[in-house]
Amino acid sequence: MPTAAALRPHRLFLLLPLLLLLLLAAAPRPAAPASTDRAALLAFRASLSPPSRAALASWRGPLSPSWLGVALHPAAGPAAAPSVAALALRDLNLTGPLPAAALALLRRLQELDLSDNALSGELPCTLPRSLLKLDLSRNALSGAVPTCLPSSLPALRALNLSGNFLRLPLSPRLSFPARLAALDLSRNAISGAVPPRIVADPDASGLLLLDLSHNRFSGEIPAGITAIRSLQGLFVAGNELSGQIPPGIGNLTYLQVLDLSNNRLSGAVPAGLAGCFQLLYLRLGGNRLSGALRPELDALDSLKVLDLSNNQISGEIPLPLAGCRSLEVVDLSGNEITGELSSAVAKWQSLRFLSLAGNQLSGQLPDWMFSFPMLQWLDLSGNKFVGFIPDGGFNVSAVLNGGGGQGIPSEGVLRPQLFVSASVDTVSWQLDLGYDLQATTGIDLSRNELRGEIPEGLVAMKGLEYLNLSCNYLAGQIPEGLGEMGRLRTLDFSHNVLSGEVPAGIAAMTELEVLNLSYNSLSGPLPTTDGLRKFPGALAGNPGICSGEGCTEDASMPEGKMAGSNRHGWLGGWHGENGWVSLGAFCISTMTSFYVSLATLLCSPKARNFVFRPVRAEY
Repeated sequence: MPTAAALRPHRLFLLLPLLLLLLLAAAPRPAAPASTDRAALLAFRASLSPPSRAALASWRGPLSPSWLGVALHPAAGPAAAPSVAALALRDLNLTGPLPAAALALLRRLQELDLSDNALSGELPCTLPRSLLKLDLSRNALSGAVPTCLPSSLPALRALNLSGNFLRLPLSPRLSFPARLAALDLSRNAISGAVPPRIVADPDASGLLLLDLSHNRFSGEIPAGITAIRSLQGLFVAGNELSGQIPPGIGNLTYLQVLDLSNNRLSGAVPAGLAGCFQLLYLRLGGNRLSGALRPELDALDSLKVLDLSNNQISGEIPLPLAGCRSLEVVDLSGNEITGELSSAVAKWQSLRFLSLAGNQLSGQLPDWMFSFPMLQWLDLSGNKFVGFIPDGGFNVSAVLNGGGGQGIPSEGVLRPQLFVSASVDTVSWQLDLGYDLQATTGIDLSRNELRGEIPEGLVAMKGLEYLNLSCNYLAGQIPEGLGEMGRLRTLDFSHNVLSGEVPAGIAAMTELEVLNLSYNSLSGPLPTTDGLRKFPGALAGNPGICSGEGCTEDASMPEGKMAGSNRHGWLGGWHGENGWVSLGAFCISTMTSFYVSLATLLCSPKARNFVFRPVRAEY
């Protein structure tokens, strides 16, 4: 049996590992390695102009989420250095060259948003290859989109370079990878042709949004765009593109918005558009399109916005378009559309905006003309409509009767404007669409051949801000209820044959900014309030209007003087109190001047020689 002395070394050997563990636990831990991303961010700040650095004053101490605009990856371990996942420094008025060298050091950066600043320089090809989202929009970047950019960012899903000063043409070899979901190059000054293959593999592409609008692209729309079947939003408006709309446009069966407006496109609206059956917004205005409206467009039963304005489209509005029951905004103005107003329009019960101005429509206005529940703006001006303004349906639209609507908060009534927006949700990678209609509530029936009286129901629409019935043959008196239109800002009844007195309520309309009642047959005294003084010339061409002292209520001929209202020649201004005295004084002074001049001529030899000297003609 071993003795205690023999077992003692063995026990010490067993306790040795335990002692080592205790010593390691008690030893101080090594410091975490310094973050290279922190050094990169500090270099980024240092490369900005001095005034911009103040916006990044929170960038001090260890790198942490408390740094403005910085989001970090989850820590990989207790000893791992923090790394930047996203950098969002939007709208901080950062100036100076784009700090590309410092950004290249952020090896794991996935999202970079430097939009709405004033960064300058050219686009680099050295940004982190890990980027998924890059937004450099609304800066002062110049030059071209480098051909190397797509290959240097193979993981990129969204690229926004809009609102810069990019001017040079895109290389025909420029082609983006299939992963790209959103490409926005709008609002630059890029010239030349659109690249034939904007994505490398159209069949495998996941591109949802392509926005090339408001540049200087010329030539035709490449057929290759119609091969990107994943497209949901295509914006090419505001360029100098010519030729026809590609017939293969109907291949884009997922397309929800198509905006080719304000180019130089010609030819007919392709029937193939009916293949884009998910289309919500179609804008082809401001081109040179011709031919008739396609009845095949009735397949677009989800369409909300149809803008074919300012083209050369002819023919009638086809009845099958009644199937487009979702329409909210229709602008067919500035074309050559003929015939009577189609009953297909009556089926568009969701209408908020309808403009058929500047066409050749004829016939009478239908009884359902004002019977749209959501109607905000109606413009039928500049056509050949005849007959009476229908007296009915005025109380249907809640907006026109003051129950809603969004007016323009401005000093005057502006032309209605439509803005269609699209963006890609970078979380769900789905297209977000919407439109904003900025318009007052108004009705414009001017420049037609309408007759009869102004219906009382029309001036009972208390939500109206704009009413124009000028240049027709409307007769009768101005309805007294006009003065109760408290929101009205523009009123134009000029160039009609309206008679009677000016309603006293007009002078009390505090919101009124534009008033024109000129060239009618109005008569009688003006309202005694000062409300009409801010509209000089508003009653020009109404010889029966009188004002001032001596103007009685039963007056039918002018007894006063109003600027711009006299159409009876140079003697008209002599009427009124002491008018004939002034006329006599004028005659006496004229005769006196004549006889004095004659006496001077007879008595002065120099005057006779000057007047009767011979004239020498040279040839």
